[in-house]
Amino acid sequence: MKKGLFFIIGLVFCISVQAQKKETSLYIPLTDSPEVAQLKAVLVELAMQNPALKVYDNKAKIAKYQQNKATAGWLNMFQASGNLNEYTLKNNSNNATFFPRYNFSLTVPLGSFLYIPNDVKIAKTERKVVINMKEEQQLKIKADVLNAYELYAANKKMLELEVPLLEDVYNHYKQTEEKFSGGDKEISVETLNIAYRSYNEEMVRKVMLERDIRQAKIELERLIGISFEEAVLQSQARTFNK
Repeated sequence: MKKGLFFIIGLVFCISVQAQKKETSLYIPLTDSPEVAQLKAVLVELAMQNPALKVYDNKAKIAKYQQNKATAGWLNMFQASGNLNEYTLKNNSNNATFFPRYNFSLTVPLGSFLYIPNDVKIAKTERKVVINMKEEQQLKIKADVLNAYELYAANKKMLELEVPLLEDVYNHYKQTEEKFSGGDKEISVETLNIAYRSYNEEMVRKVMLERDIRQAKIELERLIGISFEEAVLQSQARTFNK
């Protein structure tokens, strides 16, 4: 009885392990080559110099100035004034009691204890909001750069795969055309048209891929601020200097 129970448990365990192996085999590990990883790092670094991020730096400075301005509100409570007259000019000590040379006063509006600290807190919070917005924008730009590169690389690879297919259908079309022109009875007009449509479809696919590559490259260069070729050279130089 125990042996049978152990056998069943062992069988269930083996089936579970095999199922897990089969499930994990569906996930293809996507790892970049060192050269591609280096290029992506350079692209992201260049994108972090995007002028759109400088707007947040300026907004953070404005918030800092607002904070300083709010803090300076405490100084507005103090007032100083001078009192020049014949007694103070002659430095008459007897009358200086009634006519002092300088007058100092302290004005303390009770509302200041509420609005000045709140103004300071508002300015500090606004600065933190700007910093958080910049960090969020940095993450977005990073994702946009990497997506643009992946789109560029994928379309470029598909174009490389498309070229031999296009050559095959072109050769097939030319052969079909030659046979038809030579009077081969096995080649009908419909057969020739089918060969031409196949060639035309592959040509359209090639044109579309080339367009997608150019658009991805344009978007990538908009984000990094320089040409893609320059970025590649920078990446290669960095790899060479290691």
